[in-house]
This record gives sequence, C-alpha cells and structure tokens, in this order.
Amino acid sequence: MSWLLQRVDDRLIHGQVVVAWGQRMRPQRIWVVDDAAAANAWERDLLATAAPDAEVRVVTVAAMAAAWAEERQAAGGAFLLVRNLATALALVDAGAPIERFTLGGLHYAPGKTKVNEYIYLDGADRARARTLLARGVAPA
Repeated sequence: MSWLLQRVDDRLIHGQVVVAWGQRMRPQRIWVVDDAAAANAWERDLLATAAPDAEVRVVTVAAMAAAWAEERQAAGGAFLLVRNLATALALVDAGAPIERFTLGGLHYAPGKTKVNEYIYLDGADRARARTLLARGVAPA
C-alpha cells in the first residue's frame, strides 16, 4: 500500500480533500486520526459521509499506530488526515514511520500568528514542527 496523501488540516475531510485530491488520486480509504473525533459518534458519522467514494475510518492515534503495518499491506491507496501538528507528532511518537506531511489549513485561533494565507501557528505548533523536522518528517 502506498499513502497517497498524508495531510495536517484542521478541517479534516472537506471539499479540497474530496474533490481536488480525491478525484485525482482516488483513495480507497481515508484514515482520519483524531482522538476527539474518534470518541464522538456524531463526528465519526459525519466524517464517514463526507467522502462517498472512499471508506472512511476515524480512529485514535493509538489505533492508527497499531494499524499501520496492516494498512501497508492493504490493496489500493489511502489518505491519512490529522487535525493538527500535535496529533501529527503524537502519531510519529507512537511509532508511525511517517516521512512527510502536506500542511493544509491550520486556521486562525487566539494566540496564533499568520504564516501564510491558510496557516496560523503558535509557539507550541512551531516547536512541534521543528521536532517533526528533526525526526525526519518533511513538509510536502
């Protein structure tokens, strides 16, 4: 299996992921890795309906780390989506051998400063990004 897209985006599944990336890359599965979403039945159901052409799995960081080897053996391609840099780093810390992340929308929140039109970071985000880089995870 090959990861077609590994993305940090606070919107998780949204139009750009489904239409722009999804129609071009045609993933068979979309893994949404987010502890809060995985614990919320309503959000899991909502995310599952957001990408009708792919099987959506909403899981915790621990569940994704445990399923990583299984997913590598699965037929077809998959997307990996995480909500923020904290989750990206937690997934790497849990043993997922991630080589790169595409940075999508990390939108404004109090205390965050603008990096570009769609990325806002605070000091903790910047530290996480530096840690990911130091561990060999490249931006795509």
